[in-house]
Amino acid sequence: MNKWAAAEKYDCNFLCICVLGDRSAVGLSKEMSSQMKLTHCVNAYVANQQDMPSYGQLGCQGFIILDKEHNVVCESTSPFMQFRALAFDHVEALLDSVCAGKPLPEICPGESGVLVDIPEGAPAKLKGARGVCVKLHENTVDFGFMDGPMRGKMMELPKHMVQRVKEDSDDEEMGGSCQPGGACGQGSCGPGIDTSACSKDGSCAKPAGSCGPGGSCETGSCGNGGYKDASAPQKVDGAVLDKCLDLVSVKVPSMDAEHAEIADAFRALAETMSADALEEVLKCMTEHFEHEEALFKEFEFGVHVNEKLSAAKSHADDHKRILGQVHRQLVKLQMAPGAVPAGFVEELLQDFHEHTSRYDVQYAEPLSQKGAK
Repeated sequence: MNKWAAAEKYDCNFLCICVLGDRSAVGLSKEMSSQMKLTHCVNAYVANQQDMPSYGQLGCQGFIILDKEHNVVCESTSPFMQFRALAFDHVEALLDSVCAGKPLPEICPGESGVLVDIPEGAPAKLKGARGVCVKLHENTVDFGFMDGPMRGKMMELPKHMVQRVKEDSDDEEMGGSCQPGGACGQGSCGPGIDTSACSKDGSCAKPAGSCGPGGSCETGSCGNGGYKDASAPQKVDGAVLDKCLDLVSVKVPSMDAEHAEIADAFRALAETMSADALEEVLKCMTEHFEHEEALFKEFEFGVHVNEKLSAAKSHADDHKRILGQVHRQLVKLQMAPGAVPAGFVEELLQDFHEHTSRYDVQYAEPLSQKGAK
């Protein structure tokens, strides 16, 4: 939001409101402002449970967009945890229309859709296939398929062929395969890559290495879950390793210590690239996440009767997402033994770093003030 506000592209106000609903909201708001360098958008807080809103959601679960008359244009844009960068593209597509006084797009980037018509010459069984809008053009949409014969591939289609559908936020399939806005986590050239990486028929249009971190395109899809052959020697980029393991303190000694243990496990994984080392990373993260969630309950952090406003639930959902990625990679290694793909390790490192810097810092002030050790 701060970048949008600073750019002055949109004639609107951007509000970031902490909804902890107690005195710790002041400290969290200041911490958020410092971490995210919020210098252009409005940063506020609700410090009393009586003043808490009955409707809304945390920013990672989508933004609320109002028009100039303060009518709700969109109750919730696509959730960041599920759609990553596409979630921000969704917001921009709506703001482009609202600020220009134009009708809202029928479907936006980061929104789920279904194919209601098919291009001439395409297989009839494509009709009804589900997917996600990756990019809007004037008369067409880049559509990433999430099921059917084109699963994991992308096609540029006329807009009238794609109809928006409401997607269940708990859909494991959407979050567990080719994640929109992320890397090719499970399958083919998917909506997680740049649109130019796949040709209009959905096949790979770029050479090896373009489909996801370290991915190689083979007969129109990414090999070995979007990464290079697991049997080939690979190494994690040392700069990526160092940057992602440069973790900010969360001001709770036990949490900082466990973060350090996870960092050590990651370094061992980067050294050996073995399934056993990945198992150790999984063990450390699982134990840490369980301890962290227990602290949330003990010190009543992020609790709210409305789950969409619950920072604790949002935090735990991201735990599940990260652990799910590791579980799926270990299953692949059981099916096809070999080294852990370097691209996967780098992606996992980035996810862990992002989680600690975006989520964990939120409990730093509230838990430390309440004496969490």
